[in-house]
Amino acid sequence: MDLITKHLDCEVAEGVSPWRELRELTEEHLGLAGVTVPSSLLLVVRRLLRIWTPLALLRARQELSAPLTGRAAAPETSCIYGVMTANFWHCFDISSEASSLRVERCLKRITRGPLVNMDTRENWGPLEFSQSSRWPLHLLDVRLVQDQWTACSESGLSASSCPALGLPKLRLLHGLASETISVWTPPSELVLQHLDLSARDLTPPLRAVKTRFGPKTFRMVVIGSHMGSNMEPLSMVEACFAQAGVPLASTVLGTTYPFPEIMCESFGHCEQNPHIDAAVRLLVQQMYRPTWEPQHLLNLLHAGLKDPSFGDPDLFLCAQPMALCSFLRSLTSQPMLLYQAFPLVGATPEAFRHLLLVQLREVQVANARRSSLVAYSEFLARQVQRQTGQRPLCLRPHSLYARTSTYDPDTRNPRVLLGRMAGWARDGAGAMVHLMEAFAQDMLRPGTSLRLVFLGLSREASETVAGIARPFSYHELRRFRAAVYFPWDMGMLLFSELYAIGVPIFLPDKAWVVSIIKRMLEYTDFGWWQAREEGSSVALPSDSNVTLDWPWFGENSTMAHLLSLYGLTDFARWPYVTTFPSLARLMASLRTADFDATSRLMLRWNEASLPLSLNILGRTLTAMLDNTSDPPDVDESSCV
Repeated sequence: MDLITKHLDCEVAEGVSPWRELRELTEEHLGLAGVTVPSSLLLVVRRLLRIWTPLALLRARQELSAPLTGRAAAPETSCIYGVMTANFWHCFDISSEASSLRVERCLKRITRGPLVNMDTRENWGPLEFSQSSRWPLHLLDVRLVQDQWTACSESGLSASSCPALGLPKLRLLHGLASETISVWTPPSELVLQHLDLSARDLTPPLRAVKTRFGPKTFRMVVIGSHMGSNMEPLSMVEACFAQAGVPLASTVLGTTYPFPEIMCESFGHCEQNPHIDAAVRLLVQQMYRPTWEPQHLLNLLHAGLKDPSFGDPDLFLCAQPMALCSFLRSLTSQPMLLYQAFPLVGATPEAFRHLLLVQLREVQVANARRSSLVAYSEFLARQVQRQTGQRPLCLRPHSLYARTSTYDPDTRNPRVLLGRMAGWARDGAGAMVHLMEAFAQDMLRPGTSLRLVFLGLSREASETVAGIARPFSYHELRRFRAAVYFPWDMGMLLFSELYAIGVPIFLPDKAWVVSIIKRMLEYTDFGWWQAREEGSSVALPSDSNVTLDWPWFGENSTMAHLLSLYGLTDFARWPYVTTFPSLARLMASLRTADFDATSRLMLRWNEASLPLSLNILGRTLTAMLDNTSDPPDVDESSCV
């Protein structure tokens, strides 16, 4: 990895290097980072910054862009990561009487200024890959210190009065280990055995429905735009009915993503309703800039329900967008499950968001036997509670629909699937592929024959890297030896699908992920939809006792907010998922992983936790259909 060694790690082949001196002094004085700077360190910093002026740095960034994407040879002189470290220490080269605001602004120039961005178009920079560096200071550390000084600045404190902490303490305070690696302790065999024993005592609740209605076949209509968020609750409802021996016939309408034909071709749900389909299509087309009027949407849904072919279903299951479900709820008195896998107010014009949230609150409060709102992660459950004042049911996704077959990897030609890396756009994506290829050549050969297969990549295959652009089935997914997944929202069903099949999953660790989140929220208008301001809108009644201390994500979010809330996602909470703090550590983990043992543990945990989810859902359905028993309390949850 000459590129990383020379231009991010700032190594030289021989002789005394000021970069090496800076790195050693930085490592020695991390406990003082954000507090003070020893004179020996300041002398080195001042000397380096006299050479590396802003103009010199601009030229170095421009020179480094081409080699990072594999288009040209690396320049002879550049040390981007070393300059970032020098600039960090320079922020504290001030008098004790200086304002905290001065330090805050200096730190912000590092994380948000031209040092991070290659240029104003691409909005990515080599520091985003600095987890591959051996330097002791990371971009995340700069952001942690910046949050401290922002708080001091807002309090009007001088630099000498700011109660700053050193980096080791800061990392621990935010739940990070000294190397910024998150560690998850997996469930013990004892916990799994307890789940198994508990499952034996869970009587299928829908048997009460069978007793009351006899051999009646229940009819359910599923409406939603996304295949995954339709199939997840549908497959769970079908499992509940099958478990109790109650016949169920399901119709699925409105699926547009990833393409309209998928429900028919993959799952045999081929029915259509032109009015319902048009309503869903309208919301999808206006997903990010909605301008629709409620009356138009209501008219389409009303016409769809009155269509002679629609019939009279016993149960509705409605998924995203939630505006669709809210209006549908007002048009029918039949029981309805509302399954939330998308921001509550997503695809909703700003003028109607308050109306939607108030209505969804009433859906949860007015009649729990008639409606139930279900979220699929603890993050979403708490966000809904904040937005509506009521906690929904929380059922973790099991992706039963994806389990057409389980893990059966191709060991002769082992491939590792790389999910779409939405955190790096344009040149940034090319740089990430190029860097991974270089690491793979250095660290996966000759000890393994693993090849990294990037989803959506179209380029000629090399010995270690290939692309896959065509759609593929779940049956094909089981053939991958492992999957590396870079999340780009607070919940992604491909994650649970891979887990259900038993494909071992590798994720960037929490420290790296939240750095990516912060950058995307600052510089892009895509990704992390559930975390953006428009997705976190609040419309609480005046008598609500819900506090408003959950921030919307964006410019005002601290790293503490991001770390805390990301910790509520399945990515951070599910066991047997391997995390990596850098590209180098990823390759080392792939090289030494026991893929088969990990897969068995994933499948074991999935099976052990399924009965609880089915029991909670089954009791919910029983309360709706039988109308004689109580629904489960919302505090009952199968979300980890």
